[in-house]
Amino acid sequence: MKNLYPYFSQNPLDRLDTIRRNTKQFEELKSSKSAKFVLFYENNIFFETETKNCFLSNKNLDTRAAILLGRENNIDYFALDMQNNLETNISSMPLREFASSLFIEEEKLGIIAQASAILSWHRTHMFCPSCGEKTSMKHAGWRRDCSTCKQQHFPRVDPVVIMLVTHGDYCLVGRGVHFRKNRYSCLAGYMESAESIENASRRELFEETGVVGGEVKYISSQPWPFPSTLMIGVHVKAKSKELNIDGHEIADAKWVHKDDMKAILSGDESFGFSVPTKIAIARNLLESWVS
Repeated sequence: MKNLYPYFSQNPLDRLDTIRRNTKQFEELKSSKSAKFVLFYENNIFFETETKNCFLSNKNLDTRAAILLGRENNIDYFALDMQNNLETNISSMPLREFASSLFIEEEKLGIIAQASAILSWHRTHMFCPSCGEKTSMKHAGWRRDCSTCKQQHFPRVDPVVIMLVTHGDYCLVGRGVHFRKNRYSCLAGYMESAESIENASRRELFEETGVVGGEVKYISSQPWPFPSTLMIGVHVKAKSKELNIDGHEIADAKWVHKDDMKAILSGDESFGFSVPTKIAIARNLLESWVS
């Protein structure tokens, strides 16, 4: 299969781990005239209404809780949570919608994914899971420390296997119980503790559809900032096409011929169902297979 570059997977930043450790240098970078800030309010990203630029300058921002993302071309990027009360020339929209609209270069989508994911982690990890006391932001935003029990906590990433399952010229797609009507996608599931990518792929495939998987090959990955998942795209060759659908997670699953999938990806609505949009790695996997 050809090389894939899913949305959010490209990020040109040097993450500057050595500067994260230097509090003085970190503070200096935040106040630099060249610094750029990616601002969020919950899951909404802010941008200049006219230009759609989401990399904003430090205009009277309270940067005490800013997080260092990294540097590109002598410009330092930061993430910052805001209240929904910025200037009149600033708008906001959900991150999915903003990314799908491609208001910025595709190779920079990884920067806003990085910002969204780390801010989401901070919102949900303000208290120590060991003793319950409040934690504080450290290491330029890439750690939270508990002053009571002295535990250090680091950003969490949840790995998910997402599977292009094939049997000859057919691929298997499923409709999750919470999917929009008539939307089908590649099967996917969270990895469990002490589980390999290959075993997780075969387990999820069998649990959801009753299909026994054979050979598993890695294809590509995608950071998925909703809130902080790493989608691990693999190709699984099924040993048979017999289905025994779980029903709890998957409402339906079907085998689709390669020619039919090619037509569906081209916009043919006569098959009665659709597949994910360009923002999802599932579409990348299907497009790569039919091509």
